Amino acid sequence: MPLRRLAGLWLLMLALGAGLTALRWDDALNGSHLVTMMLLFHVVDDIVEGVRNRWPAALAAVALLWGTSRLTRAMLPASLDAAWAATIATAAGAALGLAVAATITRGLPGVPGRGHAEPSPPVAPMRRRPGRSG
Repeated sequence: MPLRRLAGLWLLMLALGAGLTALRWDDALNGSHLVTMMLLFHVVDDIVEGVRNRWPAALAAVALLWGTSRLTRAMLPASLDAAWAATIATAAGAALGLAVAATITRGLPGVPGRGHAEPSPPVAPMRRRPGRSG
């Protein structure tokens, strides 16, 4: 998935999560759960498609979602509504999770001579020349 589509996915997750939280549908459909599920669907989609480095990316995305959302929620003021705090914290974790998953699976941008989804060329084994020792 191109980076623009990932950014669009994150904005969609943020808008839907904030909308559900604003409508006070916290009991039935929690906005933070929706954001989490959309990130997990993206990771599972990469796994199903067979994207390179999909397992380390999935592990990193879920770990960063969990860690960043817990850290962000701890840093938010106590006066903030609990539903809004959960949605904001999960949105921050999902953003970092998507960014890291995209970096791991698509490669770092700016690597000369390679596309983002193109694997490294195979390395040929070295052969010994006949008549040479060593």
